[in-house]
Amino acid sequence: MADAIQTVIGWDTIYEPHGHRVISPVSRIWSVGWGGYVLFDWDTFFAATLAAVGDRDLAYANAIEICREATPQGFVPNYARGGGWKSEDRSEPPVGAITLLGLYEKFHDRWLLADTFPALLTWNRWWAEHRDRQGYLVWGSDGENQPANLDDGSRGTRQGAILESGLDNSPMYDDATYDEKTHQLVFADAGLMGVYIADCDALAKIAVVLGKTAEAKELRERTAKYRSSLATLWDNNSGIFLNKDLHTGQFSHRLSPTNFYPMLAQAATPEQAQRMVTEHLLNPEEFWGQWVIPSIARNDPAFKDQDYWRGRIWGPMNYLVYLGLRNYHQPDIDRARQELSQKSLDLFLSDWRTNGHVHENYNGATGCGDDVSNSDRFYHWGALLGLIDLDE
Repeated sequence: MADAIQTVIGWDTIYEPHGHRVISPVSRIWSVGWGGYVLFDWDTFFAATLAAVGDRDLAYANAIEICREATPQGFVPNYARGGGWKSEDRSEPPVGAITLLGLYEKFHDRWLLADTFPALLTWNRWWAEHRDRQGYLVWGSDGENQPANLDDGSRGTRQGAILESGLDNSPMYDDATYDEKTHQLVFADAGLMGVYIADCDALAKIAVVLGKTAEAKELRERTAKYRSSLATLWDNNSGIFLNKDLHTGQFSHRLSPTNFYPMLAQAATPEQAQRMVTEHLLNPEEFWGQWVIPSIARNDPAFKDQDYWRGRIWGPMNYLVYLGLRNYHQPDIDRARQELSQKSLDLFLSDWRTNGHVHENYNGATGCGDDVSNSDRFYHWGALLGLIDLDE
């Protein structure tokens, strides 16, 4: 597995002459299509985690360079591409502090935290300042931000707001209310809240290491605020945290792996985590089976689409759910974590051993990565499926 990870990261790594730097874009094909290179936000942080399996310096390079792509508004953009263009309107899931804390715990270089902390803190504050709605966090797209990448028609649109989630066509957002004035989905997102609270927690730990007492206090206060808001998204009848349309006040019962991200934030009580795992994750009508975890529940009408985030299996989703499961130590959850690790490894190796591919995503029903054209064959974050097993 380590060889597979090093192979895909090595192949996708390039020298980028304009910035005089070494980076690991998602794949060579994507680099061609985006003007020479493209760094996506959470993809590149995951590339840093993957690179750490084989090379500390490459891991650091990816983490540092994506932080340096922060926009004048203070957020790490959805993308930064050849020609110097960025998504000035939108960000992507904030997994930066989780990544940097993980690298520090592995290699113990305090300077790495000192170098990246200012950008991570500014980004963390940006979410609370620009994506807070009624005390919840929502996705958005600030199309008025300049400079404008003129070939990006999604700026300031509903699609732009959905793209900020990183889940480009997820059925979770099919019926979400969109506010044309604020350019936001009026949709409290349990997954975003879970990842953000985990980001606050990790950044507070980094602040302590750096002796930044005031910032650590600020981050803990923000954690407490959004943890309290996230608690109101628990639906006791369903036994899981649900997204909520803030326009209608109604819960959305469309489930994806992001509904488990509150476990990443340790926002679920042990009893809630038990219900989430036994009633939903291990439920073969929703997420369990030979191939896991589909990006929408198997009993959702969109699962049959098997088109990108509409039912296919993605390494980053499995990885974030796995990290959440590690926060709880109950027999059923331990078993689920171990089985998720093995099933993720089996899915990855079935294609790696047969074809030498590391797919962007995999069919949720068959486990195949080659059945569609929009699953790149050497997209590095597919290897997160195997990294789970190395960590386990």
